Amino acid sequence: MLRMILVRLALTVPILLGVSIVAFGLMRALPGDFVLAAAGTNTVSQEVIDTTRRQLGLDRPIWEQYGIWLQNALSGDLGTSFATKKPVVSELLPRLAVTAELTLMAGLTALAFGATTGLASARLRGRTDWAVRGLNSLLLAVPNFVIATLIVLLFGLYFPTIGIFNYVPFAKDPLGNIVSLLLPAISLALTVSVTVSENTRAAVLEVSSQDYVMVARAKGLLARTILGNYLVRNALTPVITVTGLQLAALLGGSILIETIFTIPGMGQYLFDSVTRRDYPVIQGIVLVSSTIVLLMNVLVDIAYARVDARVSYE
Repeated sequence: MLRMILVRLALTVPILLGVSIVAFGLMRALPGDFVLAAAGTNTVSQEVIDTTRRQLGLDRPIWEQYGIWLQNALSGDLGTSFATKKPVVSELLPRLAVTAELTLMAGLTALAFGATTGLASARLRGRTDWAVRGLNSLLLAVPNFVIATLIVLLFGLYFPTIGIFNYVPFAKDPLGNIVSLLLPAISLALTVSVTVSENTRAAVLEVSSQDYVMVARAKGLLARTILGNYLVRNALTPVITVTGLQLAALLGGSILIETIFTIPGMGQYLFDSVTRRDYPVIQGIVLVSSTIVLLMNVLVDIAYARVDARVSYE
């Protein structure tokens, strides 16, 4: 197990290097730069623009800019924001905590809702199965940002007393913080819950036809005993894998959700930085997000091996 973890972690290094090169190159391949975006329609002399570019290091060759940034990033310094003149790390970490909380709430919601509907669909069959499959098709067809917009309109029109855009920091009011993130978490989780539901349904149906389940039924064991000790435990492996991988989708989908609900998380920070061409912030967010996704994949592999004794990475 330890060897597998070390190998997986070693493989993340070239992947992160490739991601950083792509992110660094794509932003600078776009027309214009931060200086022109900041100037906007204002009349700024070319001399001022050239001076600002030189101060920010944008006049250097792109390979030299990347080398300097990579060297600083390896030491934990993701640079200084062009817009706020503050270190990227100091601004990113508090926003990362907000996004992590939102993603965790959405992931737990998607797992609970998807596993419940998938299990009900596989066990009850008939109308329940048709209802669950129809609901999954509907949720899969509607993007999460559309669901978020509909939630905002619904609560804004019919429940105006409920604050939709009033984010409450956790340190200020833990309960209020959870309540303020509940609607964004639901809108983010519904689409992902479809994948969990369908995989749960397929896994339970497959396990139900196994010989050991047939033997347990022939022995006259209680239905709840068969469900808990035979069906759910053995169907848990693919569900864990899917849920872990879907957390990456939740992390990416939080960009639009945070923007719609005005949540001061990493997604909204990235959206604002892209519009301003704030290169250090964009590069820092891409690097941190990629690291989280890769580490999540390693954790999924570990959980997969722990749950299913038949799986070995040695």
